[in-house]
Amino acid sequence: MSKADRERWDERYEDEKWKAMMKQPYPLVQATVRPVEQGLALDVACGLGQNTLWLARQGYHAIGIDVSRVALEHAQATARQAGLDDRVLFAQADLDRYRPPAGMFDLIIVIRYLNRDLFPSLIDALKPGGLLIYATLNWLRAETHPDAPREYLLNPGELSTAFAALEILHDEQIGDHSELVARKPFAPCE
Repeated sequence: MSKADRERWDERYEDEKWKAMMKQPYPLVQATVRPVEQGLALDVACGLGQNTLWLARQGYHAIGIDVSRVALEHAQATARQAGLDDRVLFAQADLDRYRPPAGMFDLIIVIRYLNRDLFPSLIDALKPGGLLIYATLNWLRAETHPDAPREYLLNPGELSTAFAALEILHDEQIGDHSELVARKPFAPCE
């Protein structure tokens, strides 16, 4: 990711209006994730950390990664205020280059971010039985926002095709957003 991209995201996350809009976790995350006794979750492109913090409240140890230093500082301060700083870790990463470690996560969420090169690594990073929640903009966004860069918009059926190695539990298009929930199968017994 270029320095200009990092600066653009830092500027966006400094905007108080943006902070106000990004306080609640994404509805699909709330509807899908159940409380756990333990588990490790990864929030890719976590932004201000609202999903990461919600996962921590559900019992996960949660890692939020993002390119924006400003967003991560805000997220860490919010975690401290909520008494969750022992359950979350926020880390800055170039999401064009970052690849999560294989077989490590019980849950991975990716909300409002698209990097197709990351898809295979997300599958590999899940533990058997691990859950992937992915939601981002699709091709219909261009109808209302003609300047939306096409490379950041999903094509019809793209998520289910990209994650076909997983058990698809939910695959839906809601207006200009596409959503997927999928589980990594357990290895067959030999």
